Amino acid sequence: MMKEKNYVYKAGLYCRLSSDDGNGTESSSIETQKMMLKKYCIENDFFILDVYVDDGYSGLNYDRPAFNRLLDDIEKKNINSTF
Repeated sequence: MMKEKNYVYKAGLYCRLSSDDGNGTESSSIETQKMMLKKYCIENDFFILDVYVDDGYSGLNYDRPAFNRLLDDIEKKNINSTF
């Protein structure tokens, strides 16, 4: 993707893991996803609006709280969309 100069790219980072790690905290895989996504954004000068996390939700279920919040932010144009 070719970035335009002086354009602020606002990203929403979405992380999901379908099985809970069982201790009530976020899974280590979620932390790894966050780390990789944040690193990419920093390296490419993207502003991170928010990190949306659904831990323990199946991808087959579209009624995921963080996913729906992400969609709301996209619809409100809080996050840039190039599609």
